Amino acid sequence: MVAALDIGTSKVAVIIAEAYAFGAAKVIGVGTGFHRGLHRGEITDAEAVAKAVMEAVIKAERMAEAAMPPAVVGIPGSFCSSFTARGSAAIKRPGHRIQAADVERALDAAAAAAIPPGRRIVDRLIHACLLDGERIKGSPVGLVGSRLEVDVQFITAPLSVLAELGKCLGQAGVQVDGVAVQCLATARMVLAPSQKELGVVLVDLGAGQTDIVVFRYGQLDTMACLPVGTDNLTRDLSAGLGISTEQAEQLVRELGCTVSLKSTAELSVEEDSPTKALLENMQVELQEYSDVFMARAEEIWQLVQSHIGREGSSGSLSAGVRLVGGGALVPGMAALGSELLGMPIDAALPEELESLPEACQSPAYAAAVALAEDRAKNLIELQAVSTRKSASLNVLWQKVRGWLKS
Repeated sequence: MVAALDIGTSKVAVIIAEAYAFGAAKVIGVGTGFHRGLHRGEITDAEAVAKAVMEAVIKAERMAEAAMPPAVVGIPGSFCSSFTARGSAAIKRPGHRIQAADVERALDAAAAAAIPPGRRIVDRLIHACLLDGERIKGSPVGLVGSRLEVDVQFITAPLSVLAELGKCLGQAGVQVDGVAVQCLATARMVLAPSQKELGVVLVDLGAGQTDIVVFRYGQLDTMACLPVGTDNLTRDLSAGLGISTEQAEQLVRELGCTVSLKSTAELSVEEDSPTKALLENMQVELQEYSDVFMARAEEIWQLVQSHIGREGSSGSLSAGVRLVGGGALVPGMAALGSELLGMPIDAALPEELESLPEACQSPAYAAAVALAEDRAKNLIELQAVSTRKSASLNVLWQKVRGWLKS
């Protein structure tokens, strides 16, 4: 069994799944809890977050009819920074055939490079492998050589943030089995290797912040976090139109950009339509709503554009943009982004785990599903390595027994 915990600005999502040796994972429990205890990724009200976590865990455990195992916890990209290093491993065994353990030795050697003080490695991305000085494609396992080198990018997070998160989850009674960067886990799930090679952008539009991950030529090019999200749309509408936060949230959820994408001449709603009734009930003018909403929505996409086209970046983004997070559910948000960025944008659904409840088959749950899938794959790989080691030891023992008998 595996568990994943995604703590967003307004929502906590918990997934409990069963991982099978043949590579599949099946969801058996899902739970959510809501809070206002985070600001730009930092915990401002630990009690509120802990309460939401407990609520989500209880719901997931009831659905799974089992206790939640230690969970992998997602952290926002806003805390993270990266450094690159090269590690090497000499292959001295007879035959010089590369094994998985040799790759790990090279990665450990790269990790031994100077890690910034007060930070911890939370993820790593292998960029290239060299065998006897020659760059190779794919995995080096099984190839023959005497020296393996690995170029790797390490993602780090502050120890202080991890400690605060661990303390908060401890209050909720959650055991932490590891941490992962939410946007990178999501990228592994929703972005195909071919898209990364062509150039692609992942945009995770949440309530309080927006994570951006850019891949060019198959490698991570940019990772950024914007301090804006759908909460900004809600607050702007509430203040600009003089309506409550709940009413503003309803407008964002039901209208979004759908009316705002029209020209001024086309900006009208049909009589007896739900949109007209909604606006009249709130005493809001359609044009006024459009002006306030579009000002912020366009700013969000312009900030995304500035990070995508940052100075020094090269290479096309032919695969376009994949949009996840709760902001992907705002009507017309993807269409507006496509218009402003001049590239195709589509909302990515979590599709990897079996038996995902219909309510969770949404871009808003992409990060939680990705974290669970990541954890399941890691456990399956560890089990496979352990099985291979056991089989090797068993063969060795049979040989020893045969030698002793003779």
